Amino acid sequence: MKLTLHAHEASKIINALRNGVAPVGLTENLIFGRQRELTEFNRCFSALKNGESIVKIITGEYGAGKSHLVHAIKNLALQGDYIIASFQVNGGFRLNKMDDLYYAIMHNLYMKGAHFEKTSFNEIFDLWIENLQTAPFPNQKRVEINTVCQEISKYNMNFARAFLMFMRGRIQRNQEMQNVTTSWLTGEKNIPFELKQKYDLIGHVDKTNTLDFLKAFSKLIHLLGYNGLIVFIDELDQIISERRDYRALAYNNLKHLIDLSASGEMAHSMFVFSGTPNLLSDYEKGFMSLEALSQRLNLPLDPDVSDPRQTVIHLERISEDAILSLVHQLIELYQIQDEPLDKMPSPQDVLRTIDASNLKTTRHVVTKAVQYLDTFLK
Repeated sequence: MKLTLHAHEASKIINALRNGVAPVGLTENLIFGRQRELTEFNRCFSALKNGESIVKIITGEYGAGKSHLVHAIKNLALQGDYIIASFQVNGGFRLNKMDDLYYAIMHNLYMKGAHFEKTSFNEIFDLWIENLQTAPFPNQKRVEINTVCQEISKYNMNFARAFLMFMRGRIQRNQEMQNVTTSWLTGEKNIPFELKQKYDLIGHVDKTNTLDFLKAFSKLIHLLGYNGLIVFIDELDQIISERRDYRALAYNNLKHLIDLSASGEMAHSMFVFSGTPNLLSDYEKGFMSLEALSQRLNLPLDPDVSDPRQTVIHLERISEDAILSLVHQLIELYQIQDEPLDKMPSPQDVLRTIDASNLKTTRHVVTKAVQYLDTFLK
């Protein structure tokens, strides 16, 4: 694949790889040996357009290429006009509360053209509102907004009511109305009572209505013309180190998401989790600790069977041919950047010099190759 990058983009990729991380927004230039996985995710994207819901869990050792693959999938999703949410399990988010999941999704949104900068809730509606403002028929704006509200009211009436007030605030340029309704719709709970009463907002997001809100939001963005919602949650293995009760709640929530997806209740939505193989191998604290979850994930995995269509996708090190192609592309990146190589080694020479066959992970191969190629810079 011939690269068509600017010099500064090539330098950005090389610097990211030099530090052992995936180059955000540019990963598609270095994806080798993962065609089966990418084909499967393209299949999933087509299914989302048709109203399906899917859960995928990507596992692999540190350095196996999880982050690289996930970033490439994010790029594909954004280019395909999906709204994505991206965040990770940490001290503030443990997946043990569904309302925390909703809050994390609504505060970590990204959309096409944002260059991996977070998108505000308001910005998702900009194009739709612009089209409404220029509608050829005087009452089209009102009819279309009412139609959308009627559709999302099937999931939660309070959500639909808040969204209607949000739209009024946008159209009337009432900043307070926009701010209050946006806070309510995105899961904020500490909204003063008098402001909620002023704008006819009832209750707040909690464990009893979170899934209804999530279904309503997923339906909403599809009605706006996006192809669906894809949620990426990294560092899922952090759950293993949590308290037993938190861990059990998190795994039960994961099981519940799988059930909702399989039943078709979460239309036009996808959840992509990623983490280390401890999730699969730790019988005491991993997925196997909850039998209902392990059964749904078809665990333990058969080491002789690798099928990306399954819920769990376990990544091994890419093939030698794929590594050779990767290093070839890396050398080309060096030639594109402002500081080209003084001498052009062959990919075979690079792999032989760094003793690639004895390096355990793809990340080790790449970082060692970059270290070696840096010695040829003018």
